[in-house]
Amino acid sequence: MYIIEMIPIKRNFLLLEVLLAVALVAVFAAPLMRWPIKHYRAQINRLESFECQRVADWTFSEIKEFLLKEGIQWEKLPGKEQEITRTLPDAKLLIPHLPARSVHRSYTLKCKGEKQGIRGEIFRIYRVEVLVGPKKIYQYRLLVQRMNLAQ
Repeated sequence: MYIIEMIPIKRNFLLLEVLLAVALVAVFAAPLMRWPIKHYRAQINRLESFECQRVADWTFSEIKEFLLKEGIQWEKLPGKEQEITRTLPDAKLLIPHLPARSVHRSYTLKCKGEKQGIRGEIFRIYRVEVLVGPKKIYQYRLLVQRMNLAQ
């Protein structure tokens, strides 16, 4: 007489199951990783924007200092509806934990209007457009008064 024993067959799919689990985790974790990376890039862009604003403010103060110290003649300043454009030396964007980046700077000085004061003095309002980098334009206003040195 024969005795037949049922021996359970063990299948070794453990490696395949682990690989499948890792693949599923990777598939579902990838979208979760996009948000922190996107947020990090947005923060870097915001920091660059703040730094460009700082450089533009600094450039405007340089322009005012140049006009004040050099004593530019009234005739050399642009008249009503005229403008001049000047290029300045490049500036560096200094963002912590990132390499310094050099940006181009230039400005346009455009006369928007001219009026005469009560005592005969002449005032001009200028719009100063400071260009930092390839496309960031910052606008400022500057009031200039004609100085009579004969008095």
